[in-house]
Amino acid sequence: FCLIIAGFTFLLTLRLLQISDDGFFRSLTMAAFNLVSVITTTGYASGDYLLWGPAAVMLFFFATFIGGCSGSTSGGFKMFRLYVVFTGLRAHFMRLRSPSAVVVSRIDRHEITSDIYNAVTVYVFLLTISYIAVTIALGLTGLDLITSMSAAATALANVGPGLGNIIGPAGNFQSLPDSAKWILDVAMVLGRLEFETLLVLLMPSFWRD
Repeated sequence: FCLIIAGFTFLLTLRLLQISDDGFFRSLTMAAFNLVSVITTTGYASGDYLLWGPAAVMLFFFATFIGGCSGSTSGGFKMFRLYVVFTGLRAHFMRLRSPSAVVVSRIDRHEITSDIYNAVTVYVFLLTISYIAVTIALGLTGLDLITSMSAAATALANVGPGLGNIIGPAGNFQSLPDSAKWILDVAMVLGRLEFETLLVLLMPSFWRD
């Protein structure tokens, strides 16, 4: 997590040094503050990072999905889940290369069991499918592609500011159609409850028990 923040901050700082007359310290603090705010889904912005160029915007878009550390109240995938998926894929390819090998994935010497991997995979699948569905639904309300994609991401991850001229750091969600706001409301609840809680409540068997 810290390495990702450090790497993204370094790239953003270099970009700011290229396009502005600000010194190194000013560029570093601007990059670090806005990045940490997005990746931890805090919701603050000290400047319009849409003006930093397409590469910087893409970094912020990826940061929206990454989220904070496991156990935090931030949204997004979170580093623990991403690491579990990565180690699971690595173990899968290692077994393809050596079918008889015994591959055990671990985090801090703790084994990643199949139950953990399955639960994480289900969450990642649900978040991905929900993101696609919300993006399409927002597009049907008349929003442009960039606004639809960033609004879906920021709602599901509970980030705050999105991307684009309408909902970017210098904009807001006020001008969106009411139908789009309702869609984003549902997406925020799904992202905040992390899907499984709400889905369990919607299952008839839960109420029968």
